[in-house]
Amino acid sequence: MRGRFGNKTLQMGQLEEDGSMSIPVDSIIEAVQSLGSQRLNEALENRKSEQTISMLESAEALVERIAEVQRRKLGHMVDKSQREPAGAKAHRRWKEIEKTVFGVEYLD
Repeated sequence: MRGRFGNKTLQMGQLEEDGSMSIPVDSIIEAVQSLGSQRLNEALENRKSEQTISMLESAEALVERIAEVQRRKLGHMVDKSQREPAGAKAHRRWKEIEKTVFGVEYLD
């Protein structure tokens, strides 16, 4: 995917050691809904050579939308964390951000 759609694919989720990517299902659902299901359904149903381009354009748009959803979710998490006074709750919020960005929980 990275070869076809570029580095924006890395913003969609967590890259795993085996080269696969873990993408939250709720982000995929939100991205598909924002694109409109008709466009994706048409692209998937029509696999003829000239319509394959349409499918790839839909896939590229989906990659972009998933990355947008992930950035927005992370932005909300950071905003909440910054509004939180220092303490255990602020620390938990920071740990959620770490897990979202890096895919792992780091020990203190």
